[in-house]
Amino acid sequence: MTYKHILVHLDSSPHVEARLDAAIALAQRHGAFLRGLFAQGDRNATSVIARRSSDHLVEAAARSEAFFREKLAAAGLQGQWHGLTHGEYNHVIREVIIWSRFADLTVLGQYDREAGSQAAPEELNEQVVLNSGRPVLVVPYAGRFPVIGKRVAVAWNAEREAARALSDAMPMLEKADEVTVITVLTQASGATPEAPRVGLLDHLAFHGVTAEQTHFTVNDIGAMDALLARAMDTGADLLVMGAHGHYGFPFLHRGSGTRHVLRTCPVPLLLSH
Repeated sequence: MTYKHILVHLDSSPHVEARLDAAIALAQRHGAFLRGLFAQGDRNATSVIARRSSDHLVEAAARSEAFFREKLAAAGLQGQWHGLTHGEYNHVIREVIIWSRFADLTVLGQYDREAGSQAAPEELNEQVVLNSGRPVLVVPYAGRFPVIGKRVAVAWNAEREAARALSDAMPMLEKADEVTVITVLTQASGATPEAPRVGLLDHLAFHGVTAEQTHFTVNDIGAMDALLARAMDTGADLLVMGAHGHYGFPFLHRGSGTRHVLRTCPVPLLLSH
């Protein structure tokens, strides 16, 4: 798999330029076609009910298109801009999910509560990750990330979601300078380090990826924060991990962990489900 078609979500938030710059850099690195999709909630309640774009949303979409085309031309990339017809909450989420299914990688922005109506719905990232069937790259709202994927941390627990994320991130891993595989063991689970027969590093080596592997044990409550701290310790500019949904007891903690990482990860995050 290669990333030949990248979708980037656009809105009016103050962080959209950093997100678009990150998507452009990835498209350049992977030789990909970049598609921009403008989608955000409409603060005009009447327009939401009528499912028509307000003047505010129309103007925001026009600014987004001009900005996208300017950036694309400056980067010398091929791409195309699209805008949703209106900003009804569920319509925005559903359409971004559908558009993502026709891309190799979708780039979204980490939710920022302070962005308010300028940003997409709060649940957008989680819903796209869980329902698109495609890898999703979430760019933090704090900071700029001109380089993504030089030093990669991979969260690994040998479960289905982790295996899917590893496979979906392979184009990144093959181009990385450093790859660190991190396994977080929890005391409550009674888990042990993966058996010698599971040759994850050997598997990566078949793809030309040289990686190091580390594992450590924490309490259940602190597992996600410990993972983020260890990823930061490695100097990672990208964290790859599998995502879990909210399936209900007794698996609720897994979905909660995914949501926590989505909201707090300080580096770009590639998730697959």
